[in-house]
Formats: sequence, structure tokens, C-alpha cells
Amino acid sequence: MVALFVISGLFALLCYCYDPKYPPLKWMTLLLACASSAGLSRAIIESFIPILNTHHMNFNWLNTFLYYARIITGFFSIYFCPWGVLMHAIVYSERFPNKIINNLKYILFTPIIVMIFTTTYVPDIVPDFKGLFYWGVPYIITGYIIHLYSYFTESDPYKKKIRFITFTIMHPIMLSALILNYIVRVFDNHHEYWRYVIVFMLISFSYFIWRAFKQDGVGSMNGIKIKYEKQTQIKANKAILTGVSLMNHAIKNQIFRIVTGMKLIKENTSELNHLSAEGINMVDSGSDHLLKMVEKINSKTQDITIVKKRNNLTEVVDGVISELEVEFVENHIVITKEYLDEDVYAFFDKTPTKEVFWNMFKNAIEAIEKEGIINVRINKKGKKAVVIISDNGIGITKENLEYVKSPFFTTKKLKDGNTGWGLYYCYDVMVKSDGNLEISSQVNVGTDIKLTFSTKK
Repeated sequence: MVALFVISGLFALLCYCYDPKYPPLKWMTLLLACASSAGLSRAIIESFIPILNTHHMNFNWLNTFLYYARIITGFFSIYFCPWGVLMHAIVYSERFPNKIINNLKYILFTPIIVMIFTTTYVPDIVPDFKGLFYWGVPYIITGYIIHLYSYFTESDPYKKKIRFITFTIMHPIMLSALILNYIVRVFDNHHEYWRYVIVFMLISFSYFIWRAFKQDGVGSMNGIKIKYEKQTQIKANKAILTGVSLMNHAIKNQIFRIVTGMKLIKENTSELNHLSAEGINMVDSGSDHLLKMVEKINSKTQDITIVKKRNNLTEVVDGVISELEVEFVENHIVITKEYLDEDVYAFFDKTPTKEVFWNMFKNAIEAIEKEGIINVRINKKGKKAVVIISDNGIGITKENLEYVKSPFFTTKKLKDGNTGWGLYYCYDVMVKSDGNLEISSQVNVGTDIKLTFSTKK
């Protein structure tokens, strides 16, 4: 049982340290704390007390302390687990509004209060397993159903894979706890089958570690890998920005030298023939174009500081659509809207986010070769607001889709100051806004851009 205490405790600490404010991880930490408490509760009477007795350290004050520690950890581990399983499933599913989640948190806690009065504490804690059977078992089964429902109804392939991995990590622990700790003990509390839960805990822990270090770009559990990748993205972005800034500075200096030289030569054009004058004009035009590109890259590669405020997401999207209305008409593009709520509020920085939407719509316009449709969907899922912009343009090949969010990568011709920085800039804004930008596309079918925002600061 010491092993259960240590492994579960390390597991809980690992989850908590990744992101203490992420709700699903908070509930997962509670579940692992329950498992750790169960191990500690048994270790007190099976390991700690016998060792103390062997060394003649059975002091009254220490025995009293260990007795109450055994009662508290035993109560916490057995009764809080079903509540934690169900609440984790509800929060992680992203299918419930915040108000309902907050109410359910307290309503579902009620049976635990009742258990205070139905549990035996002397001479040792004996949980009310018959009472648990009527609420604890339904809690865990309902949590199971919610996990399965949220998996099968998830439309985003990336998130669906993450949900599958999360469920497969939790599955051995949930199932073993349900059967061995909450069902079997109602009918047979003499044979200690519940001890086998540690085997399933080890299986899950091993699988978790393997997924955490697996290099396939998919999160191991509840967004842990996503958070790691987000921090990596920010660090990589800073390195890129520093390099680009130095490069811009060096190129800009050389362009200014070329421009200055051209001005000196132009002052004496009377001594040059027609071809020489034409060549000078070409160099001059090219230098001017290059200078504009460097200025544009420089403006885009400044490190962005995001100051999030609560803004009306619907209003910002509609504002950008209105500003681009002339371009939509000129390109014979129809805009369709599917807003599940009239106004959706989220936390983001209005100015860079507006530029993100501007880029998304401009890309959609360029992708539609003749007449086409751009569909805009806005909805709210739990603590996330989602904007999906879909077009029926030429699409992106599978090979290019992998690199479209990389800096300087572009499928367009390098004209009109195009630098291949647009999508990378948009992705950077979304990551720093605690959101996400996802792209799915099919050649000659169209492209879907999914922008996710947080509705909590």
C-alpha cells in the first residue's frame, strides 16, 4: 500500500504541476489524491504502526495522530472518489455550461455529507459500502457514459484522439475501482480483492508516461502535452523573432546603401546610355520592393504582448465581415452565418485578434477562384468559444497542410509583399491568448479554420 500511496501521489503532483488552473486537471488531481490517500490509510495500519511498535515508539500522542490520519484518509479516499470521477467527466466533456457545473459540484457532494453519519469510526473506520452502492456506483457509471458520449460526439479529429487517450489512461483505474472497491465490497468485504487496484494503477501510470514522451504530437492526458507544446511554441517563437530581427536589421542597412548609391548614379544619368539607365531603374525598383518587404516582415515579427479583456466575439467577427464586404461582392462570394447565440463573449486582445480574422477571411477569398461560399459558425462549448470559418476554395494539399503554420512558408507567389508570415502570426496570437488555431482542408473541396477562445480569464 505504500507503493499505491507513492505512485498515486507522484501522479497527482505531475498533473497538478502542469496546470493548476485547468479544471479537468484539478479534478484528475483530486482522483489521484484519493488513490494516494487510500494507500496512506492502509500503510498506517499495515506498515507505519507495526514499524513503530517494533522500535518501541508507540507513544500515546503518536498513536492518536495516526488514528485520526487513518480515519481522515480512509474517509476521503473512499467517498470522494465517485464524486471526483463524475465531476471530472462533466468538466472534461465540455458539454455543460459553467453555471450548471458549479451547481452540480455542490448538489453531487450531498451524499458525502450523509456518509459522515452512516460511517463507523471506532475502533477503526468501516465505510458504509451499502450506502455507497446506491450513489457511488451510479456516479462512476454515469462518468463512464459521459466520457464515452463526449468521445463519440467529438467532431474535431485531434481532440477526439486526445479524448481517446485520456479515456484509455483512466479506464483501468475507473473500472477496477468500480468493481473491486465499490461493488464487490458490498457483498464480500472479507477477501481483499481491492488490493489488485494497484496493478491497474501501475498499468495506467506506465501508459501515461509512455504517451507523455511519445513524439506524435498528441496530448497524453487532459491537455498536458498541449500545454507543454504551447510553452515550446512560445520559446521557439522568441528565438525566431530574435533571429529575424537581426536579419532584418542587416538586410535593411544594405538596402539603404544600394538606394544611396542609386541616387548618386541617377544624378549623373546624362553620361549613361539607355540600357544602363534602364538597369538602374530596375535595381531601384527592386530595392524599393525589397525594402517594403523587410518593413512588412519587421512589423509582423515584433513580439506580441497580449492583454486579454472580455470582448464580444460575435461583434468582432461581424465587424471584419463588414469591412471586407466590398471584396466579397467583387469576388462573388456569399457569406453565410450560423450563430448559436446572438452574442458570445470571450477573453482576448481585440486588435491582434481582429487581424487574425482579417487574415482568415482574406485567405478564404484568395482560395476561392470564382464564385463561392464562406460559412461562419460561432458557438460556445463549456468554457470555450469556437469560431469556424469554412470556404469551398481550392483547399490545401496534405503535404502543405503540415507546414502552413510555419514561419515564411507560403503556397502563394511572393508578390504584393507576401512573406509567408500570416498564418504563423495568427497562430502565435491564438496561443498567447490561451486559445488555439486548427486547420483542416481537402483539395478542391475547401478549408476549415477553427479558432478556439477561452471564456474565462
